[in-house]
Amino acid sequence: MDLKPVAKKPLLPKNRKDRGLPLDKGWSSFSEGSAGGSLVLLISGAIGTGVLALPYGVSCVGVLGSVSLFAMAGVATFYSNTILFDCVACTGHGSYGQLMSDILGKYGGMTLDLFVFVEGLGAVATYVVFIMDYVPQVCELWGPDVWCTDQLNVAAAATVVIWPLSCLKGLSALRYTSTCSIATILFTCLVVLLKTPSHFQSRDASFMQVLEHSRFNSSSFQVLSMACFAFMTHTNSPEIALRFTGGPSSARWVLAVQTLVLWAVYCGIAVCGYMSFLEDTKQDFLTNYDVQDKLIVMCRCLLSVTLVFACPLNMFPAVQALFNVLEAVRGKRPGQEPLYDMHHVRVPVSTLAFAITLGVALKSPHVADLITTISAYFSSPLMFAFPAIMYWKILRGTGMTLPVTLLSITAALWLAELSHFFI
Repeated sequence: MDLKPVAKKPLLPKNRKDRGLPLDKGWSSFSEGSAGGSLVLLISGAIGTGVLALPYGVSCVGVLGSVSLFAMAGVATFYSNTILFDCVACTGHGSYGQLMSDILGKYGGMTLDLFVFVEGLGAVATYVVFIMDYVPQVCELWGPDVWCTDQLNVAAAATVVIWPLSCLKGLSALRYTSTCSIATILFTCLVVLLKTPSHFQSRDASFMQVLEHSRFNSSSFQVLSMACFAFMTHTNSPEIALRFTGGPSSARWVLAVQTLVLWAVYCGIAVCGYMSFLEDTKQDFLTNYDVQDKLIVMCRCLLSVTLVFACPLNMFPAVQALFNVLEAVRGKRPGQEPLYDMHHVRVPVSTLAFAITLGVALKSPHVADLITTISAYFSSPLMFAFPAIMYWKILRGTGMTLPVTLLSITAALWLAELSHFFI
């Protein structure tokens, strides 16, 4: 597809009324396509369970080092999202898959689907790890010998709920779970912030000593990778961009505010979580708190319930992406039934996918390490590498600094994660 004639046109027409498009309602409105509404969607699309591993990242490189790495991830995210918004305005395509087809042809959609499939399974695996962390701690309230204090028993019990739901053709009733998950995570962050002063006072350290204990080491790439995972919203960005009613300048302001808000939230929860336990901070820092702490018990219960139902909700797009690849390999014929609609095909494939996810979760007891692997190999290409190529292929950009920087971040995260296998 030759995009040169399209790329020469303005990214967004000045007079939207003449083209029958809705007028921009600015920041005062939260309706679809407005600056305020788009900001909310971008922020809610990014906030997830990855934030719970960030305090451990601070323990690896210190407060100043982690804050700087969070900022680096945020800046890179801002520029890559800007590229996606410009590509949508340039092509009129409102999905990441369509943009991938523009740069990789007919294999672009398949490539994206493979990344979505693997990243989706990885995300569900992190949910299972969190569930295996929280449920046993809640069950300890009834004694150390209760059956649900064993992580394997918890995984088996969770499977009884998650697996059947993951095999269904649709589960629209759970679409509200994502809203509950965000509310639960924000509530957890608020509880942690409130508890930080008392926990820090019990530590034999001053605030200046904590600030001075910052360093950049081999763990810096792991922290950067976790931060990138927390900022990830790129697969949803094209759809938000398509509905956005403002101009390029307004879009950049929205993306800039989103980046600043996420950076502030992540720094707050990460630094406060670290200051509560300092060098004793675990990869899932909520496991540091006393099992008798009532507010933390409430957080663990809420997170466990929402994550159990978030697992099948996230399995759906992953399995559907896999079936998109299978259909592409199969080839389309008139009147043939889609593979996804065939119960005798969908159920075994969904079962196998969940079995892989469960196996990964059981083999990855350290959630931060799992998040780092997913982010380095699968999130970073979606966030940085593919938008860098879109900059050249779709926008016909001639500059080298921005795309090369984004590609370098991807390569650095890949190499850093790969080096763990040899060290």
